[in-house]
Amino acid sequence: MKKKIVSTVAAAGLALTLSFGLPSQSFAELSPAEPVIVAAASKVVSIQKNYRTGDNIKSYLVYNTGGWSGTLYPVSKQAVDGGYLVIYSGTVTCSGNCAVPQTVSPK
Repeated sequence: MKKKIVSTVAAAGLALTLSFGLPSQSFAELSPAEPVIVAAASKVVSIQKNYRTGDNIKSYLVYNTGGWSGTLYPVSKQAVDGGYLVIYSGTVTCSGNCAVPQTVSPK
């Protein structure tokens, strides 16, 4: 009986020694990290700008509002009383935290 107890204690001690001797691995180390590719958010922006007759109409506008940035180019020019109405348009991209209007779905 004494021999059986000694063998059991020795086996348990050996198991504990071996388990502490092994290098530990975390779950993160077992799974290789996959690169996450996120497409840059973009949207089309149009702005109307009024110019008086004789004013220099800009060939582009730099847009930088709410985290959205890009270059807008004139897409139309209409003569109005005393000047011109120019519509600028272009694709802007999100650089960080950007305000995105919520879409309301019909009920």
